Amino acid sequence: MTRSIFYTDKSTRTFADNLVAFGFAQLLRELMAQQGDEPNDVVINDCGVYFQLTTSHPIDPDSWAPAWTRICPAKAIRTVKNAATLPPGIEYRDYEADREKVSLHYAAREKKVSREDLPSLPPHWDVSRAINPAALPGYNSLVIDWWNLGVYQPLAVDLLLDLFSATPNDLAGSADAWKRLDSEHGWGISAETTCLQLYNPDQGKGQNKLKADGLSIGNIKGFWLIEWLKAVGFYDAAITRLVRGGKDRKTFVVSPRELSHSVSKAVMIDFANAMSSETSTKFDVLAAIRYTGALLSYVSRDDSFLARLLELRDVQKRVVAGFDTAFYKDLGNAVATMNISFVALPGWVRVESRDDIALYADRTDNRGLLPQLELLTRQFDESHSDAFTLLQHLRDFVSGDDLAAFLRFSTGFSAYYMGARERGQYAYQMTTEFVERLIMGTDPRLTPILESEGFQNIAYAIRQSTVTAQYRKQQGDRKYDVRYGLGQELARKAIYPDSFIATLSDFLHKYNAENAQVMENRAGPYRRSIKTTDIDDIVRLIDEYGSETVANLLIAYGYARAPREGGDPAEEALQEENE
Repeated sequence: MTRSIFYTDKSTRTFADNLVAFGFAQLLRELMAQQGDEPNDVVINDCGVYFQLTTSHPIDPDSWAPAWTRICPAKAIRTVKNAATLPPGIEYRDYEADREKVSLHYAAREKKVSREDLPSLPPHWDVSRAINPAALPGYNSLVIDWWNLGVYQPLAVDLLLDLFSATPNDLAGSADAWKRLDSEHGWGISAETTCLQLYNPDQGKGQNKLKADGLSIGNIKGFWLIEWLKAVGFYDAAITRLVRGGKDRKTFVVSPRELSHSVSKAVMIDFANAMSSETSTKFDVLAAIRYTGALLSYVSRDDSFLARLLELRDVQKRVVAGFDTAFYKDLGNAVATMNISFVALPGWVRVESRDDIALYADRTDNRGLLPQLELLTRQFDESHSDAFTLLQHLRDFVSGDDLAAFLRFSTGFSAYYMGARERGQYAYQMTTEFVERLIMGTDPRLTPILESEGFQNIAYAIRQSTVTAQYRKQQGDRKYDVRYGLGQELARKAIYPDSFIATLSDFLHKYNAENAQVMENRAGPYRRSIKTTDIDDIVRLIDEYGSETVANLLIAYGYARAPREGGDPAEEALQEENE
């Protein structure tokens, strides 16, 4: 019986469900290869309580069962200690050899070897490192059991095809069917095996009884073929990294909406190469940014995927939702799952034309929104409380499409940036174009505010009195006073419209008076002064949108730089000119 559509249930509501879907997708592609169907692919669709997998060619057991070639989607891991216990001929990853390659890679990096001459890292080293030593016996046991089936692998495959041919999946029936097969053929492979916490973040060793009728510490068991699929899927859909500064670990697993297995594997390779050890909160932000960038970069190279993406348009809602994640605390001889969460991709990334890819992902001079957002994120040291708070706001915005979080970030960032520059430290500054695109992409209803002439002129006055004045002070030009704390003062008053208007008007009055004084005593160029029509515009916007919204946008836009045409966005290009 041929089949093209299969279903894998979401039974745990953690990334373990995703791993089963990706592992089974890899197995289906191996089966199509047995049939001689090349190229082949599997599309994974999220249907709420289950994943639907659709193959590019029908799966026909009659075509491959008579001439079966043994397959090994997940390789064993060989170490010095277990080398003698592995079956002859089994495919494996040599842990010691891979570790030597890693040492050579980082030694070359310390010597500043060029990227072209840098020794490559072994594939999936992060997975091998996470498995060895604690999870190695359980992992290798799964891989060896599958390998030892040999010519009987089609029997296990048939069982999985039947299991996933309908939803809900009959796991109990499949386990019973396996027991009968094992008894008949004498394989000695138990239907149940330990659920490794690496693949099952919610199923660690401990007190796990559904009914509290006693206290005993033990492992949770699961159907061994399902656990084997999780191990297979981990290589395709997950990255796991140590958190910088310790031995804690974070794991990210792709959560697809509609994504083909081949595209996912290609994107994951680029994404994994871009991800190194980071602190915990920064990890989440950079994972969302870099995966989205890797996905869009792949789109630019694959016309067929681009055509499909132009139909779907919304990356986060229609292609990839984000990552199911787990944070593992190192306990010395063991690890404990401390947090299970979800990190969404930026919802404001929408692709409606090929030009949109460059808008978001262009790394030429860091012009794209995502590279600029990455530069903004990377500058923060999470060990400092002010930077940690800013990163939390940034994560809420990037992963939650929460514009209020971005405005909280930009308000806090105004003080962070001014403080860093006053101490002579480097700080990456947002551009006005960057702020405009993010805000308009997240909430287009705010576009009239940013396009208002009065808003633009008053934001200009804030910029000239803060970041520009500070820059000129550092250059020895003290023509204008620096208004430290202006952003925080405006933010404090924003909750009450009358109080905010009074505070803003007082600032603008002093700003115009300072301009007049400088024009009397010094040569130009001079700053533009604020007109009464500009204040009228702001009052009208406050009446329509509220004082907090207008105040936060003024701070975000006012503390951003307006780069000169053709300037390098990675460098400051502050300007002061009379237009």
